[in-house]
Amino acid sequence: MFSLKRLARVGVTAAAATALIGGLSANAEAANGTLTLRYPNGNTINVTNRANFICFGIQGAVGAVNRTDANAFFYADGVCSGAATVVVPPNGSSDFAPQNGLVFRPV
Repeated sequence: MFSLKRLARVGVTAAAATALIGGLSANAEAANGTLTLRYPNGNTINVTNRANFICFGIQGAVGAVNRTDANAFFYADGVCSGAATVVVPPNGSSDFAPQNGLVFRPV
């Protein structure tokens, strides 16, 4: 009888741990891979494994190569308000007018 009670307790603990890990991973979703930003002076910056749905300030980027598994949405302002002005899909690239905000969204 004692071993059944112990086994049940272990099962409940394992189920709770699985639910917790599953819940956290869903909330911590990220764009896996690297997006390379290009600036007017020719410099580039790599953005790697960034969280989805978070606005990142990119201060005047004029091009991007998206090697992530998410769509990259670009905004004229640095707070990602209004409609995106450019969308670069996974494995896509684009040149564009200076952009100041970036948000990743899963495909």
